Amino acid sequence: MEIGLIRDAAAERLLSDPHFLSQWMQLYRACPWASPCQSPGFVTAWHEAYRDRYSPFIVSQYSEAGDLIGLISLATDKKSGQLTVAGGRQAEYKTWLALPSNGSSFIEAALAELASKTDVSALSFRYLPPGTPTDWIARCGKRSGRCQLQRHPRPIIPVGDTAAVTEYLQKKKSGKSVRNSFNRLKRIGNLTLEEIRDAEQLQPIFDQLITFYDIRQGGAHGKFAFQQDLAKKPFHLALLKTPGLLHVTVLRAGREILSAQFGISDGKVFSGAMPIISPFHAAHSPMQVHVLMLVEKLHQDGYSTFDLTASMDPFKERFVASYDSVCSLTVYFRHHIRHQVVQASQAIARRSLRSLRIEPHAALEQLQNFTRVPMKSWPSVLARNSFALLKKPLAEKKFKIYALLPKQVPPLDGELRMCRDHLADLLAFQPTEAWLTRQRFIAAALRRIEAGDHFYTRVENGRLVHISWLIEDQKSNIFPETGQEFPFPPGAAVLFGSYTDPKWRRHHLWWSALQQMLHDLVQNPKVSHIFTAVPAANQPARHVIERAGFVSVP
Repeated sequence: MEIGLIRDAAAERLLSDPHFLSQWMQLYRACPWASPCQSPGFVTAWHEAYRDRYSPFIVSQYSEAGDLIGLISLATDKKSGQLTVAGGRQAEYKTWLALPSNGSSFIEAALAELASKTDVSALSFRYLPPGTPTDWIARCGKRSGRCQLQRHPRPIIPVGDTAAVTEYLQKKKSGKSVRNSFNRLKRIGNLTLEEIRDAEQLQPIFDQLITFYDIRQGGAHGKFAFQQDLAKKPFHLALLKTPGLLHVTVLRAGREILSAQFGISDGKVFSGAMPIISPFHAAHSPMQVHVLMLVEKLHQDGYSTFDLTASMDPFKERFVASYDSVCSLTVYFRHHIRHQVVQASQAIARRSLRSLRIEPHAALEQLQNFTRVPMKSWPSVLARNSFALLKKPLAEKKFKIYALLPKQVPPLDGELRMCRDHLADLLAFQPTEAWLTRQRFIAAALRRIEAGDHFYTRVENGRLVHISWLIEDQKSNIFPETGQEFPFPPGAAVLFGSYTDPKWRRHHLWWSALQQMLHDLVQNPKVSHIFTAVPAANQPARHVIERAGFVSVP
């Protein structure tokens, strides 16, 4: 039984052949270790969304009777020419399909055929689904030194046993933080967990969910998944064409979206892929409530396992019930020593950066920022960054505090030009100075949003050109970000923090934002006093504030 290698146009035709897809589905159902990421619905949806970047490459084996008994769905990167397992970063699990009788012999023969008839240098299966045969590695003699198999702990929540689920839910719901989350979120509206079953349901809210996700991931890790990968959205919508493959739930309070959870499903195992939290409600930990409600739903729907997936994240620790393990496998076809040296060097570099409390992605973004700065400016920029710790912190600078009563706010001069609390505008920020990265900007904005602050923005030609911040209910007696103590009266609102793109600093955007914030505060009957602060030495800023009617506080 020979191994067949089918690529490019011939493979594309095969992926649209009903007979082949039927055989594929039969093999998928007969393969004990198959995950939904190897199903025809998942792979064809991925190729449909990523057809501009990858062309299909199918490795197959047929029995003498003409039945498909072995399959690896690969893809060729159109730029580099390298092979990868179909699904790429979108597939949590990567493996081959075969019958139990030829699970090991098929992969051995397939790898040998790839080694002899392609120029593939390495192939990564991260992660192998539980039960994937690996005994063949030890039997392969010389090739065993070219296969790197690593075991990883996988956090899970068993949801099939009624007694175990009841005990898990009682334990989690008895925690003070979970009870507080339930109570606070219920004040917003009635809590409901809605399942999204088709693209028509997801389409109206998907952009909002995408913004929530990219804001969170951008602030925490410097990764803007949907912005950087425009095929990611159509891929998820395409997955919904196969009923039950993409499992999406949305937690709402009334009509307000609090969180969402995406996952890949086969009806028995739910593998969480994309937890999404609204920044406006993150302070009340809606994902804690979401997961517990989802555990109940999965149990009622007959699932056995809630797979939190092996990619380690402290966020998962609060939900895990137990651990099992999965493996990752990398097969080196040539230059395996060079590959391993490069991987080891990268791991050392990452550990070194983290020992200095520098995330690798942050270091890369900082370097990219430097490339935007003219070389003649590098010495001053490097000096600014190197000696930042020697400068006086913001709290030590001298600020002048100003006050204004709502009844003293002057009439609005001109039209409203700013958007209020429009999250997508934050993703339009582009750094213009080497010291300010997108991650730092988004992370700082998230902290303020989660604290309840409001923001006013203006975007021009897809770029954020201005942002100003408003605190409608200042509870602390410390003036925001200045460190100065101040006896705020009840009902105090504070305007503090703004940024204008350097190219737009003569367009009076701060004045426009200031007027709009004051206009909104006048409409709020709970606001009794309005305060702001500017650096004492910044005469232009003080002039603008005084023009708006603010009076210096002695």
